[in-house]
Amino acid sequence: MTGKESDNPLASIYETGGEAALETEYDKWSVSYDADTAGSGYRLPFLLTGFVARHIPSTEAEILDAGAGTGLGGESLAVLGYRNLTGIDLSREMLDQASKTEAYRDLIQMKLGEALAFDDRQFDGVISTGVFTEGHAPASSFDELLRITRPGGHMIFSVRDDIYWERGFKEKQDSLADAGKWKLVEQSEAVRAYTIGEPHLRVIFFVYQVA
Repeated sequence: MTGKESDNPLASIYETGGEAALETEYDKWSVSYDADTAGSGYRLPFLLTGFVARHIPSTEAEILDAGAGTGLGGESLAVLGYRNLTGIDLSREMLDQASKTEAYRDLIQMKLGEALAFDDRQFDGVISTGVFTEGHAPASSFDELLRITRPGGHMIFSVRDDIYWERGFKEKQDSLADAGKWKLVEQSEAVRAYTIGEPHLRVIFFVYQVA
């Protein structure tokens, strides 16, 4: 990554070390998260909506929002008629904010990178934005997310571009494809996550179909 993180909540989040500290930071940020990210031009949850509508057109689909945060993505999907949404996040306070959107059927505190308390092949799709980034969920998270996604279902997520190239995400994603676990359906160019606050940060969107 080039450029210096500006003095804002996002910068402190990236500098946080360890899951417990990360959870605490998000708990503290939960109340002002939507306002802060809107002011920075955060657009990933809204870009995600387009990919979901393209690849998971049935509004009856069972979808897991992995790293739901305050529910920005779920609320946008609910506007389009998606109602069978389950959200997970490591921060209880963020989930409490997400509950106010009334977009989710279930909201459960869970951590990516650990075993997830869902049945095999439970979901038609898994979505995630802003999660595969500096100091957050590891590439190993894909193993559990694949387990809980039905064959033929889609996993749609963003990865910060420098993390993708430098932190083992490319290797993990390619190895899962080589093993026949999923196949790449769509990959975006690197796009800005924040149009105002952190314009140098870019992410890549991926769409995989589960085998």
